[in-house]
Amino acid sequence: MTLPAVDARAQPQEAVPLRFDIARQPLHAALEQYGLRTGLPVFFDAALVAERESNAVHAEATPSEALRAMLRGTGLVADYAGSGATAAFVLKPAPTDAVAAPASNTEGSGPVPAASPDRNYDGLVQTRIWEAFCGNPRTAPGGYRAAMRFVIDGTGRIANAFLLHTSGDRARDGAILETLGQIRIDRPPPPGMAQPLTMLILPRSQTPGLECPAQR
Repeated sequence: MTLPAVDARAQPQEAVPLRFDIARQPLHAALEQYGLRTGLPVFFDAALVAERESNAVHAEATPSEALRAMLRGTGLVADYAGSGATAAFVLKPAPTDAVAAPASNTEGSGPVPAASPDRNYDGLVQTRIWEAFCGNPRTAPGGYRAAMRFVIDGTGRIANAFLLHTSGDRARDGAILETLGQIRIDRPPPPGMAQPLTMLILPRSQTPGLECPAQR
């Protein structure tokens, strides 16, 4: 999940065409090759890409164009977040009415797994985390970027949290993990919800209008 992310159609300013030669293969492997080629991280839940096949991409294209081509027909889309050294893509299930038929080079691929059975729960989790971070001066969003991964146990507590990369301050990194460990969601996750979850927090400069109440 992201909080928040910019639509993938917003091209990174520094994007220039690159030559891509990525064969059709398990999606997780294709994403690794994509990351090595572009230097851009792609955040995703392991369960979300499991058993999905990528499209082959043999063309000169910008990073966002190549990623869209790779994901076409998989039931996933990418949100583009950040810019420059902080740029990243975050994968999420495509809206039901936006899932296109598989491209010709994906013929024979397996069925696309269903999306999370309770999208509203994702929103509840984001809200509770946002409230908790805003309530702690050491973690209040606005001046940093952080990507974290965690699971929610049967009691609604966040567990096994870790950062995918540093926020730029080791003390703040510790405060983020400590705050996550104190959060309890109103209800346990719905049966069958894919875990772990990934959440991306962006600086205020990339999220105009979204601030903690006390910062308004």
